[in-house]
Amino acid sequence: MKKRFRFLTGILAAVLAVVMLSSAVYIAVEADHDCSGEDCAICHQIDACLNSLRELSLAGVAAVITAAFIYTLCKVILPCTETIDTPTLVSLKVKLSN
Repeated sequence: MKKRFRFLTGILAAVLAVVMLSSAVYIAVEADHDCSGEDCAICHQIDACLNSLRELSLAGVAAVITAAFIYTLCKVILPCTETIDTPTLVSLKVKLSN
């Protein structure tokens, strides 16, 4: 199950990268087109590409901030829980002999 999840995550990341790259390339190629006016199909497509780039970048920033927040919490909380010693027979140096 772990391998399948990792594979699907990789596929999703690759698809997102292709979408972002193709949107940026399309905008760069068609930036200096002959606009036919208000109903220009290329202008509508450029606007759709810009919207997708904005949304994907916002989602990426949200993911990075969430990961940083979780990482920071784990670094703050885990050292506190690691220093709490739980008494065990070994730590109390109890010898179990008859």
